Parts: sequence; C-alpha cells; structure tokens
Amino acid sequence: MEFNLTNFIATIGLILISICTTTADSLWPDFTTERCSGGGKLKYLSGDALTDNVGCIGPNGLPYPSSTISRAFGGSARKGRQSNFPSTLDPMVMQSTLLSAYREANDEPSMSRAGRSLNSAQTPQCGSSPSRLCKTRYNTTAPMYGVSLTSGQPVTIVQKFPDLLQQVVFEVCESSECDVVRGDCVQTYVPYLFLVIPLGPVTLTGQDYILVESGCVCKPRAAKHSSSSSPHVIDILP
Repeated sequence: MEFNLTNFIATIGLILISICTTTADSLWPDFTTERCSGGGKLKYLSGDALTDNVGCIGPNGLPYPSSTISRAFGGSARKGRQSNFPSTLDPMVMQSTLLSAYREANDEPSMSRAGRSLNSAQTPQCGSSPSRLCKTRYNTTAPMYGVSLTSGQPVTIVQKFPDLLQQVVFEVCESSECDVVRGDCVQTYVPYLFLVIPLGPVTLTGQDYILVESGCVCKPRAAKHSSSSSPHVIDILP
C-alpha cells in the first residue's frame, strides 16, 4: 500500500509541474517574442516600425509600448475633423518620396532597387571622377528607440502606424578607406527631432534631438615625409 501511495504522489507532482509550465508559457508569450532588430544597425537608433513587429522587445528588455502610445496619441480628433486636416500619406509612399528626394539632393540617378539598400557610390564614367570617395548605403527607417542627444539617456520614439510614423533617411559608411586618395572614411551625424517618451525638453510637444547617420567623408592621411614648414592636409581641414 505504501509503494502505491508513493507512485500516486509522484504522478500528481508531475501533472502539476506540467500544468504550471503550460500556464506560464501562455501567460508570458513575450519571452519568445523577437527583438526590435530593424533600422540598419545604427549607432543611436534601433528598431524600425515599418519592419518590426508591434510588440517586439526593445533594448530595455520590454515590449514596445504600442498600447500606451495609442492611448496617449489617439487619432480620433483628426478623423473627426477631416475637412480641416488631410489624411496622412501612406508610409510606403512617404518612404519612396524621401528616397527620391535624397537621391536628387545628392545628384544620384534614379534606379531600381533590389531590397531596401542602395549603394550611393556610383561607377564613374570615362574621364569623370567618382561622385563619392567613400562607399555608403542609405535608406529610410522609422526608429522605435534612441539615445537622447540632450540627456544621453535612452528614450522611446513615438511610432503609431500609420497616422504618426516618424521616418528619417540615414546614410552609413560601407568602407573604412577612401577609394581614390589615401585616407580614412569617417561617419558623420546630424541631429533630428523626434517625438519621444518620456517627453523631451526641446519643444513644448515633447520632442528631443537624436543623432542620425548622415553620410561618410574622406579624411586624408598626413604624408610621412612632408616639410615642417608646410601644413599637413589634415591640419587645414575644418
């Protein structure tokens, strides 16, 4: 009788463990949720609302607060006053418009793209010089997280698809050395304003500055056997 009671207790224990494990898996599905990995591996930005799942895990280990953002930045007022406010542009149309404008501003010819990356270093024509000394890649992103330029602290960027989508163009270095002259390719940045939470201190609406990759410049290396009276090329650069 004692042997059967022991087996019974052991069986009940295994059933309870199985039930608890199944319940925990159903209550905490975020443990298997993928991280916010979009955005092109930028230094101060992460996540991309155009490609990542709404509930992806951010760098703070928590899901993106889409529900909180929806409650705080609801679109009911805008929808109720359609006569005064036009509807927002489709995010894909805006992405195409931004990339086209960026190509034109940088004298890049229009071309078809495979995927979402584009090499901005073009092959030079006969007798002409290359348009860029450093190979780069540019695209758009709707970042979900960033590092504040004013405080240095991580912030959550407000992204509410599709009514409040903050897209930006970035351009990153793809090479470490210049193509024509002896020099190093150096990444450049520009500050962009984003609506963030916690609310930023820059504007009354809660915006804050975050650095975004803006291109790649060639920094020439100083010659080893230059005269002491003549300045190095690197010394006269701003």
